[in-house]
Amino acid sequence: MKVNVGTVRSDHTGFNSIAYIAEQTRGVLFDSVELDFSYCGFFEANMAAPLYAVVSRIRDELNDVSLTNLTPSLETILRKNHFLTKFQKTSLIDTNHTTVPFKIFKLQAGEQFFEYLESYMDGKGIPTMSEILTKRFRQSLFEIFQNAAIHSKSSSGVFTCGQFFPQKHRLDFTIADAGVGIRDNVRQYTGNTKMNSCMAIGWALTEGNTTKTGDQPGGLGLKLLKDFIWMNKGKLQIVSRYGYYEFSATGENCLKLDHDFPGTCVNIEINTQDTSSYYLKSELSSDDIF
Repeated sequence: MKVNVGTVRSDHTGFNSIAYIAEQTRGVLFDSVELDFSYCGFFEANMAAPLYAVVSRIRDELNDVSLTNLTPSLETILRKNHFLTKFQKTSLIDTNHTTVPFKIFKLQAGEQFFEYLESYMDGKGIPTMSEILTKRFRQSLFEIFQNAAIHSKSSSGVFTCGQFFPQKHRLDFTIADAGVGIRDNVRQYTGNTKMNSCMAIGWALTEGNTTKTGDQPGGLGLKLLKDFIWMNKGKLQIVSRYGYYEFSATGENCLKLDHDFPGTCVNIEINTQDTSSYYLKSELSSDDIF
C-alpha cells in the first residue's frame, strides 16, 4: 500500500501528518508499505524520531517499509543524520555540524544516551550555561529518556534526533517512543477510563502527579526545562495519542490531534538567538546581588 506523507514541521500540523500515517497503516500485515514524499513540502529532520515510532509499529507487523520520492535536499539531510541507514542507504558526513544523529536506544541504555548528549549537543547554538546548569540540563533530558523507557512498555526502544536550524535560529531535539502513551498509563493509574489525551497530559504535568512506583523521583527535570524554555523563548511540545501540548513564553495549551499518534514524543525547541548566559540561582553569590 502507498501512504502520502504531508509536510512535517515541529508543530501541530506536522505531528498530525505523522499520526495520519499511523492510522492509515493500522492493521496492515505482511505487506509492503510505501511512504511517498511527493506531496511533502518540507520535512524537519528532527521529526525523524516520531516518524520512526510509526515505522517501527508498521515493521512490528512484519511489513516492509520504504520511503520514496524524497527531494535530493531531504535525502541528503536524512543521510547526514543517519536516519536513512534504517532504509538501506549509506550515511553522509555532516560537514556543517547541524545534525544530532538519529539513534535508537534500548530501554536500558541510559548511559549511552548520556554519552550521546555529551558528544552531539555542543556547538548547536545552545546559549551559554554554567557548568553546573549544563549538567542539570542534560540530566533533565535524561529524565525524559527515562520516562520513555519506564512508561512506554515498548520493546522497540527510544528514538532520538535533533536538528540545528542556523537560519531560523533554533535547535529542535526530539525524543519519541512507540509505547502505550500517557493516556493509557494515567487511566490505569487513576482508574478514570474516560480521561482523554489532553487531560492525561495535563495530569502528568501537574506537580506531584506521577505514575512511577517506589522511590523513583520525577518531574524536577521537566520543571527545569520549562523554566529555561520560558526565559529562552523556546518551546516544549509533548505529543501522545490524540494530545498535542505546547508550552512557550506566551503560555501553554493542548490541542486535539485529528489522528492517533502511537506513543509519546517530546520535542524541545531552543532559541539559539538568545545571547543570555544562564546559571542556577544557587550559584549566585552576594557579590552578584549587590
